[in-house]
Amino acid sequence: MQSRQYPLPTRITLAVVLVLITTAWNVVRVWGGLSLAPALQKYAPFPGPAYIALTGAFSAGLGLVVTWAVLRRLRWAPRALLVAAVAYAAWRWVDRMFLQPTAGTGWPFALVITVLLLAFIAAVTLDPRNRWYFGREAHEREEQNRPLA
Repeated sequence: MQSRQYPLPTRITLAVVLVLITTAWNVVRVWGGLSLAPALQKYAPFPGPAYIALTGAFSAGLGLVVTWAVLRRLRWAPRALLVAAVAYAAWRWVDRMFLQPTAGTGWPFALVITVLLLAFIAAVTLDPRNRWYFGREAHEREEQNRPLA
């Protein structure tokens, strides 16, 4: 007997795409922090290339874990997605305000985008219609090939 495979809902797909875009951006941060270290040390010594590479690696790793959890339909994935989104947004604003004060232009637009993205992630993670997607046991989700006899 084979169980039915449920497709990925559009709203969850969009949330995963947002996470993957952020993850890709942080992979670029890691690459930039490592490969452009001499230039960054010369022109932007604070917070420095090591900070850029380490925070990019941490954020990219977090994004990969959240993506993996959502795609595996783990029960804790919606909470992880929401907590990771809030933590990443908070870190970006602290970084922007205290460690990169010259990046202050355009803050109203950045604030609106941050609020909209957090609202979207909250709507996806707190939507009761998504419980069926994350609430199923593994043996109910995966197709199983069992012998007929």
